[in-house]
Amino acid sequence: MMYKKLILFASIFYLISVLIVNAQLNIGVSPHILNLGSINPDSSKIVKFNLISTSDDVVLTYMTPMDGNIDKFKTTNFKDYASNFSEQGVSTWVEFIDNPAEVEKTEGGIIKGASEAKFILKIPEDVEPGYHMGLIKLDPKGPEKEAMFNIKAVVPLIFIFQVEGKAVRDARIIDLIPGEYSGDNLKLKVFVENTGTVTLTTFNSIVEIFDVDGKRIIELKAGGSRIKPGQVSTFNLLWPVRNVEEGIYDANVTFDYSTGLTTKKTTVEMSKALMPTPQVVKEGYPFPWWVVLVLIIIFIIAYLIYRR
Repeated sequence: MMYKKLILFASIFYLISVLIVNAQLNIGVSPHILNLGSINPDSSKIVKFNLISTSDDVVLTYMTPMDGNIDKFKTTNFKDYASNFSEQGVSTWVEFIDNPAEVEKTEGGIIKGASEAKFILKIPEDVEPGYHMGLIKLDPKGPEKEAMFNIKAVVPLIFIFQVEGKAVRDARIIDLIPGEYSGDNLKLKVFVENTGTVTLTTFNSIVEIFDVDGKRIIELKAGGSRIKPGQVSTFNLLWPVRNVEEGIYDANVTFDYSTGLTTKKTTVEMSKALMPTPQVVKEGYPFPWWVVLVLIIIFIIAYLIYRR
């Protein structure tokens, strides 16, 4: 019993120690979400925000820009505008004035450090219309004596801005085409076109295949990278057909881009006659050099007999 109490006490002591260190490395931003309003293409804007620390020591904070996504956008007060959200990358548009930033100590209170941080947001000429979102990831570095725990609690900055214009998230499925076989798998290709005016990043391509009785026999899913407006993207899926009978099957293709989805009903043919058959590679037969040697000997003997 004493042994169990000792383990419990040690565990509680360790957790308290971690929480203390964690508190010392806490750093956040004010405000948490920054609305930059409307910004014009081919322009620049200086963005200011506050870094806040609960550390007793001076904290160096490294800042890294990151792209936002529709899922993160939906957690903000702008979620009603998700259908006008562009997932065009914005991280390369951020240029820091001072990085890392030094969070200076303040006098008393829970907030023990605060400093202003800045970056320049450079909007390119080809920026898409609609709402855009980026994040500033924070990486605080505490004093060396705390480095052994390496535990940090940080709150990233979210910045949102709008570019005037018609922002539409939309797509269409062009076709589902069976391709070649890969072992016991039939390759399926789904072609999707971004018919909207903004880049799509968060999406899933889903293919459902049904038997003659309308029962779904398999569901296949595939993801991909960014699809720019007007771009056609190809999604490759593998359908295991080892135990599937030959024939033409109904298929339902769905493209879900988070703020909407589009579907297409079609058919897909599976023919095992097109599947590659295993081939037995015959081992090469070594050339019988001994036969050549025998022939040479016979030729020499015949020549000597002939000369006599």
